[in-house]
Amino acid sequence: METLQKINFLEAIDSCESLTKAAKHLFISQPYLSKVIKQMEKQLDISLIHNHHTGSQLSYAGKRYLYYLKEIHRLENKITDEMYLIRSHQQGELFLGINSGLASFFLAKFIPHFQSANPKIDLNLIENNQNITEKMLLLEQIDLAIGMSPLVSKNELSTIPIYKEKIYLLVPQQSSLFSNQQAGKINYFHYSYNKLETEPIIITPLEYGLGNLICSFYKNHYININSILTTSTVPTAINLSLAGAGSTFIPESLISSLPSNKSYNLYKFEDTYLFAEYILIYNKNKNLSPITLKLLHTIQEEIAK
Repeated sequence: METLQKINFLEAIDSCESLTKAAKHLFISQPYLSKVIKQMEKQLDISLIHNHHTGSQLSYAGKRYLYYLKEIHRLENKITDEMYLIRSHQQGELFLGINSGLASFFLAKFIPHFQSANPKIDLNLIENNQNITEKMLLLEQIDLAIGMSPLVSKNELSTIPIYKEKIYLLVPQQSSLFSNQQAGKINYFHYSYNKLETEPIIITPLEYGLGNLICSFYKNHYININSILTTSTVPTAINLSLAGAGSTFIPESLISSLPSNKSYNLYKFEDTYLFAEYILIYNKNKNLSPITLKLLHTIQEEIAK
């Protein structure tokens, strides 16, 4: 018997205080109502009704059973509503992978809009180095990722370009490339590229992203990287560089985060290919769910603005 029908039967008895009147109220026969009550009592192994010479009323057990039936009915309705939202892709959860260095630049551009448009979709941010993020995509532990080209696992993952920006060389005061006249300014790199071979460089891992891009840049000019430190994020590389540990390459979007004390030089290069390409990354062997596609399209639209 349906929960709602049990509620109706017990409420009728509670309000009418008579099986006969309750049956009449429910448009059923009194013997049928009595039979149903007996079945419930047998199932619960307890009496739900007190019969007396003036009529019938719910026992304490009957009142508590009615209370819990209403709670069950409320939960059943909640389950039905929630399953509809999930089935119609209005509710769910997503796991987005991103490097912590990119998070500060990208997330504010699309998360507020996505959450406003999809309030019942829980977006979980998983911050890791890109090589770990790629492994998580392959293991289907996350749904989508934002990263930088090129990939480590390029044969198993698909990408969609979303944004490009120029790369600059950040040079601290302690560097032989530093010029007081150019302090705090952006200028073309006017030295011979061979000078870069002796310049101590703080770099991100060479296997992927910015580190791989800089490695290719050096190879294209037939020079070697004088790497003194490897760090997992560009913001860390910037802080180390400003402290005098060495020079580093930074994306254009992070220039605004540099201090205003002019304790550094910024150099740009004429190479047209020295730019960061940011990408959406997903497992090419996994079909993207409708809610993942919602996030993907939101990122594309908001980053393009």
